[in-house]
Amino acid sequence: MFQKQALVIGNSAYVHQARSSSVHDASDMSYLLRSIGFLTHSAVNLNTIDLLERTNRFLQSIQANSIVLLYFSGLAVQYDGNTYLMPTNNHVVNTDTVKELSLNIDQYIGNIVNKSPRAIIVILDCYRPPQSIITLTPFFDREPLGLTQGLAPIRPPPSTVIAYSCSLGSTFNALANNGRNSLYTYYLLHYLRMPNVDIDTVLKYVALNVQRDTANKQIPERYSNVQEYLCLVGNPYVKSAGWFDGTRSDSALQSMNFYTSQHLHLTSRILFQWPYFYQRFLMQR
Repeated sequence: MFQKQALVIGNSAYVHQARSSSVHDASDMSYLLRSIGFLTHSAVNLNTIDLLERTNRFLQSIQANSIVLLYFSGLAVQYDGNTYLMPTNNHVVNTDTVKELSLNIDQYIGNIVNKSPRAIIVILDCYRPPQSIITLTPFFDREPLGLTQGLAPIRPPPSTVIAYSCSLGSTFNALANNGRNSLYTYYLLHYLRMPNVDIDTVLKYVALNVQRDTANKQIPERYSNVQEYLCLVGNPYVKSAGWFDGTRSDSALQSMNFYTSQHLHLTSRILFQWPYFYQRFLMQR
């Protein structure tokens, strides 16, 4: 029996550019993942030493053939083609120290792959503030430091899904109306609990709602090499999950399922009429 293991990190208390929602995002994600059967390691407001120690401890705990989920809410920078997750003491990070004082997520995913998990899911709820804000602090002064706030492209290894809360280089990351979560995590918390829906579809639902609510100002991105129908929540008594809450149908599900339903309807019509065409063909020979 495979396990479901998760590492959830939320960094809010940055020396520069504190992000208020990250601790709440991590707390809510931890609760949700535990409720759907994940063995969850959770931590918030990690400095360099704690960030590297916690991620290494989780790495050593990974079991072969397990489903591994890594969730990070906070700040990230891109440098030399790689994405680095920032500790709270980000004021000491520059081009000379970024590789030692932050977490190279590309390298970390590679280390997880070496543990032979069944699948890896990486969710990065990170953002890049406007340039006018970036230049206010030494950490975000791009010219001398050579660091760009935000995310760099990651090529997922086999059986890996990597989801970004916004497009690469984006300058927009919205908060939800509840005043507690980021908009991306807000929808993630709703859709991850849907039974019998594969993870790729779940992330599509999340992205569609975020993109719609922000009028295309924030466009989440996803890269996937998972070749199986991977459901995090299974329920043999539920045929499909077509409800966002208990009272109304979800428009995101309706719009995304429209083309599938039309395809099935057309296919059923063809299959139903096939004996008729086959009989006529034989009679004409």
